[in-house]
Amino acid sequence: MNISKFIEELKRRNVFKVAVAYAIAGWLIIQIVTVIEGPLNIPDWFDTIVIVVVGIGFPLILLFAWAFELTPYGIIKSQEVDITKSVTDRTGKKLNGIIISVLSIALFFVVVERIFFAKASILEDASQTTEMETASIAVLPFVNMSSDKENEYFSDGLSEELLNALAKVEEMQVAGRTSSFKFKGMNENLTEIGSELGVANILEGSVRKSGNRLRITAQLIRVSDGFHMWSETYDRELTVNDIFDIQEEISRHVMEELKVRLLPEDEVQLAARPTTDIEAYNAFLEATQREITYQPEDLEFAIQKYKDAIRLDPTFAEAYARLAIAYRNLHQNGNINADETKILMRENAEMAISLDKDLGKAHQALAAYYDFEFQFEKTEETLKNAVQLAPNDASIRMDYQSVLGRNNKVEESRAQLLKAYELDPLSPGISSSYAYYLASVENRYEEAMAIIDLNIKKNPDFNGSYYSKAWLLRDVPYGDLNNAFEFAYEGYLNDPDDIDFMWMVSDIARDLNMLNLAEYFGNKISELYPENHAGRRNLLKTSQTRGDFKTAKMILDELVEIYGERTIEFFVIELIAYHYEREEYQQGIDLLKKRFPEFLDDIEKEITNFDQQTAYLFYLTLAKKMGKTEETELIANRICQYTEKRLSEIEDSGRSEIYNEHDAKLWCQVATGQYDEAIANLEIFHFELNSKANWPMILNSEIVYYPLKESPAYKPFEEKLYADLAQMRDKVITYLKEKGEWKQEWTLN
Repeated sequence: MNISKFIEELKRRNVFKVAVAYAIAGWLIIQIVTVIEGPLNIPDWFDTIVIVVVGIGFPLILLFAWAFELTPYGIIKSQEVDITKSVTDRTGKKLNGIIISVLSIALFFVVVERIFFAKASILEDASQTTEMETASIAVLPFVNMSSDKENEYFSDGLSEELLNALAKVEEMQVAGRTSSFKFKGMNENLTEIGSELGVANILEGSVRKSGNRLRITAQLIRVSDGFHMWSETYDRELTVNDIFDIQEEISRHVMEELKVRLLPEDEVQLAARPTTDIEAYNAFLEATQREITYQPEDLEFAIQKYKDAIRLDPTFAEAYARLAIAYRNLHQNGNINADETKILMRENAEMAISLDKDLGKAHQALAAYYDFEFQFEKTEETLKNAVQLAPNDASIRMDYQSVLGRNNKVEESRAQLLKAYELDPLSPGISSSYAYYLASVENRYEEAMAIIDLNIKKNPDFNGSYYSKAWLLRDVPYGDLNNAFEFAYEGYLNDPDDIDFMWMVSDIARDLNMLNLAEYFGNKISELYPENHAGRRNLLKTSQTRGDFKTAKMILDELVEIYGERTIEFFVIELIAYHYEREEYQQGIDLLKKRFPEFLDDIEKEITNFDQQTAYLFYLTLAKKMGKTEETELIANRICQYTEKRLSEIEDSGRSEIYNEHDAKLWCQVATGQYDEAIANLEIFHFELNSKANWPMILNSEIVYYPLKESPAYKPFEEKLYADLAQMRDKVITYLKEKGEWKQEWTLN
C-alpha cells in the first residue's frame, strides 16, 4: 500500500476534518454534561455513559466519513461516486465552517465556565483569604450501603478517620466531626451545608461492607456550584492495609484538587498506619462512635472496646490515648474513683506518647492527666504541643482554652475558643461554651441566648442546651429564677441520672433559699455515683449557704484526702469562712498566701486582674479583724486604683457595661468602709440589673460581705431581697406540685 496516496485519499474524503470536528464537539458535550450534572442532580453514572458513547462514536464516524460522501443527491457510498463529479472540496469548506463554529462555542463555554462556575479556581491565588476558602472542607458521614445496619459504626468511623487524616494537615481547614455529622441522613442542598459549616468544599461518599469485601465511593464537590471536582470508587479486600491505603489515596486526591502543599511531616502523618490488625481497628471504630454521648454506659462500652483494640494490637497508640481520655470522662460523668482514674489515665497516656510522640490525641490525654493532678503549667504546655500537632481538632482547642482561662490568659483563651467554634460551629457543646463566653465576658446576652435557642432547635436531644439556658436565665439580664428552675428540672426529668442537671437544680434551689431541696439532689448524686466527687462538692455548697461551716470543713477534709493537698487551693474561700467564724484570722491569711503566693507575699503590688482583687478583699477583711490599720489602708488604696482602671477601660471601650461599672465601684466602697453606698449598689444589682443568682450563699459564706451587716441599711435590703426570692420560690413550688414532684420535706430549710 502507498501510504502517501492513502493519506491523500483521507484528506480528499475529509476524514481528518470530520475527526477534528467530532473531537471538538464530543469534548464540548462531555464538558457541558460534567458542569450541569451537579446542579441538576443528574446521577454520577450519566457522565460515564456520555464519555463511553462519545468514545464509541469516534471510530464509527471516521469509518462513515471514509465510506460515504455527502452529495447534492444525498449520502452515497464513496466508491459509487465518480471522482470527476465529487464535491468533497465543497464539503471540506463546510466542515471548516463547522469546525470554526464549534471551536467558537467551545471557547465561549470555557470562558463562561471559568467565570461563573469556577470562581475559586480563578481567584485561588488572589489572596490568603481565598486560599483558606479553597482549602476548607467538610467530610460528611459516608452512607452505610451494607445490608447489615449494625455496620453503621464502621461507615461513621471511617468517615471520622478520614476527617482526622485531613485535619492533621495545617494548611487545611476541616469542619469538626460534630458539625459534619449533624447532616447525617439528611438530603439537604450541599451549598446550604457548605454555607452553614463555613467551608468551600465537601467530601461525601458511601461504604459497602460485605463479607471480606469493601467498596468505598468518594466524591469531592465544590460548594459554590455543585461541581464534582473528583470522584473514585475503591473495590478492595477488607484488610486493615487496604482501608488505610484508601484513606491515604482519598486524602491525597483531595489535597491535590485543593492545591494544598504538603510538608514533610504531613507526608509522614498521611502514610502512618495506626494499627495492623483489622479486628483492633473495628473495635476502635465502635468505641469512637459510642463515647461521644458522654453517657456513663456508653463510656464504659467504649472503654471495653478500646481495651479490646489494645489487646489485639498492643502498639495501637491512639487507642491508648482515647482510653485515657475516656477514663477522665467517666470520672466526670459516672462512677469511678479518683485514685483509680489517675493511675489509668497516666499509664495509658504515657504509653500513647511512647508509641507515637507526634500524635495530638496522645498529648491531649497526657494533658488531661496533668490537669487531674492540678499541674496546670504542664497541662498548658502539653496542650500547646497537642494543638500544634492537630491544629484542626476542636476538642483539643477547647481543652487548651479552658486551661488558658484558668491561668488568666484571657485573650489567648478567647482565641482558642473562637477557633474551636469556627472549626465545629454546630457542636452543641462548643456553641454552649461560646454562648457562656459571650454572656459572662462580653455581656452579649441576647446573642448568647440566640445561640442557645438555636442549639435547642437543632439538637433537641442535647441536654447541655437546656442546662445552658437555665444558667443564663437565672442571672443578668433576665433574673428569672423560677423559669430557670423549670428548664433545669425538665432536663432532669428527661434524664434523671444526669449529674449536670442535678447540679443545676441544686444551684437554683440554693438561689431560692430552698436548701433542703438542694441537699436532696446533692445526696442523690452521691448515692448514684459514690466514687464521684460531684455529690460531695454539691453538699459543700449547701452547707456554706446554711452557714454550717463545720460540715463544710468536714467535706473539704474528705476531698483533700481523695485528691491531695493541692485541693485546698480551690476551696480557699470556703475554708476562710470556717476560720473567720472561729476567729482564726491568721490561718485565713495563711491560706490566701498559699493560694496567691506570688501576689500576697508583697502586698504593695498593684492589682492587674479580678483574681488579685478578690485576694486583696479577703486579705483586707481578715487584716481589719487583726487591727492591721496600715496594711488595710494600703490595700484599700490598691483596690480603688484598680476600680479606676476598670472604669477607664469600660469608658475607652465605648460599650455600655452598667453591670461592670457598678461591680467596679462596689469593691472600692466595701474596701473603704462606704457600706451604705455598697448596699445601694447591691440593690441595683438585684432589682434593676436582675442579678439574682447566688445571693443566699454569698451573703452567708463570703466574708467580704460581712462588714456590710454593720450598716443600718443592711437589714431592710436583706428583707426586701428575701421577699423577692420568696415570690419566685412560690412559683417553683406550684410547678413541682403540678408535676407531682413536690416532697413535703423540701419545705423546711
